Amino acid sequence: MNGQDLIMKFDELLDLTRASYATFAEQTERAIAEQRPMVLAVDEENIDAEKFQLDVALLKAAPIAAVPMHSAFHPLQEPGHRFLLAADGLYLEVRRPWLYFIHRLAEHTSVRIPYGAIAPKVELAFGQLGTALDQMREFAVHAMEAAPLESAASLIWNSNLKQWSMKLPKVIGEATADRIQYEQVDLAEDGSESIAMDLHSHGHAAAFFSAPDDADDAGSVKIAGVFGNLDQNMPTVAFRLCVLGLYLPIQVPAEKIFG
Repeated sequence: MNGQDLIMKFDELLDLTRASYATFAEQTERAIAEQRPMVLAVDEENIDAEKFQLDVALLKAAPIAAVPMHSAFHPLQEPGHRFLLAADGLYLEVRRPWLYFIHRLAEHTSVRIPYGAIAPKVELAFGQLGTALDQMREFAVHAMEAAPLESAASLIWNSNLKQWSMKLPKVIGEATADRIQYEQVDLAEDGSESIAMDLHSHGHAAAFFSAPDDADDAGSVKIAGVFGNLDQNMPTVAFRLCVLGLYLPIQVPAEKIFG
């Protein structure tokens, strides 16, 4: 094979390489485009790739889904949350090992939305709060012994064993009569445990959710409880379901715990 033949072979190989690369680039671009969430209102011809990836990450963390009008609605299966667009407005759907939750965030009926209907829902894996009554009483004893200083505890739901347990967190610094800071308790590595209830006390003060409590609970998914007036014959309690900034009151008679 002479030099001219070698040059021709090399040119052919180069052409094949260029064609293969062009095909690869086209297929890759098509695959990326197909995976892009079309609900993002972006101009794909003029886009900042870095900012777009941030938007994609946010959308994956909190997706948007339309409620089907004709097909069966498929609930969120894994822990997380998403927003649902339904016939009458915008809903929030949340899944935790101990909770399944649907709540309407905004009602809208003026413009017809061509999607299906969905209903608010609160499902607790443990059934009722009363199933944790022993652990609440255990914390009540601990809180009364610590009063007038504040104290805290986490009530853990084990989704494998279907049972409750109480864990006391490590306090950061020293607790006072109006403030306690603590580290998150350790949970089982197999994922079977989750914090379903976060309890703290107000010592001799009344049970209520303060501005610091609101700040601490913002963005969390849990049942929060406060025990107060622990120097009285019948202390007071306050409970609420916290869901990503929503605070829904829960009526719990103090007599059930302290009676």
